[in-house]
Amino acid sequence: MLVLGLLTYIMILVILVNVNLYVALGFIFVTSVVAKAYLPQLKGYVGEQRIRKLLESLGEEVKIYNDLYVPKKNGEMTQVDHVLLSPKGIFVIETKNYTGWIFGSESQKNWTQTIYKKRSRFYNPVMQNNTHVKALQHYLNMDVPLHSIIVFSNAATFKFKEPFQQAHVIQTKHLKRTINQITSQEISSEQLSRISQMLHALVPKTKQQKKEIKKQHLEHVKEMAKPAKKRVSKVKVEPVTAGTVIAESISIASDHTCPKCGSNLVMRNGKRGAFYGCQGFPKCRFTRDL
Repeated sequence: MLVLGLLTYIMILVILVNVNLYVALGFIFVTSVVAKAYLPQLKGYVGEQRIRKLLESLGEEVKIYNDLYVPKKNGEMTQVDHVLLSPKGIFVIETKNYTGWIFGSESQKNWTQTIYKKRSRFYNPVMQNNTHVKALQHYLNMDVPLHSIIVFSNAATFKFKEPFQQAHVIQTKHLKRTINQITSQEISSEQLSRISQMLHALVPKTKQQKKEIKKQHLEHVKEMAKPAKKRVSKVKVEPVTAGTVIAESISIASDHTCPKCGSNLVMRNGKRGAFYGCQGFPKCRFTRDL
């Protein structure tokens, strides 16, 4: 079907626009290469904007903070996609613009995405978001409820065998309903004001400042990507059915971000065995051994 569409497009260029056949073929080739290189980034951007619009529609009583770099206890930084502040608590939202069948559990280090016969592995997003939750707990230093939410594309089909206790794993279309259904002890107006000030302080004031913060973050990720320097941290998060802040402890590795572009690293299989490769491939060709 795709080939037929391309051939039709070429014929239109040649016949109606009077374009040389080789020029038309060259144009199609360049267009397809560029589209393939930038498609993952484009999908990610569109997905992020869709989430932002959904969060903004929740009303005036909530405050939204996007793309925050939160300091961790050890002085390093962790990047958080979205933080929603409301009287019901703080919602820490990690977006995954994946399609296809999604397999995984809370305890598995890597999850699997299957599209037809192609399989790709990626780092457990529940564990990934636990790192964000812990960083916010340390930074805010307040006894307030934090809720972990993992949002996949509506085109994703979940193949989970067990329910999740540490996070809500949902599709984009269920985000508003999930947030509205969550109940917990309300945050006082004084705490809301204080938290709002602290989160606002994490928002870069200029593009240059954001660029510098991202650069520092990627430099740290690059250092963490060295196999000999893997680090493990303990993370405590609120179970999705409870109103308390801290519940369960798990171990996670915090080195699954590409040090070149900041995208996620996914597990791939090559001629020499399995390895981690950048999700932004072919635009970014960073790889790392397991």
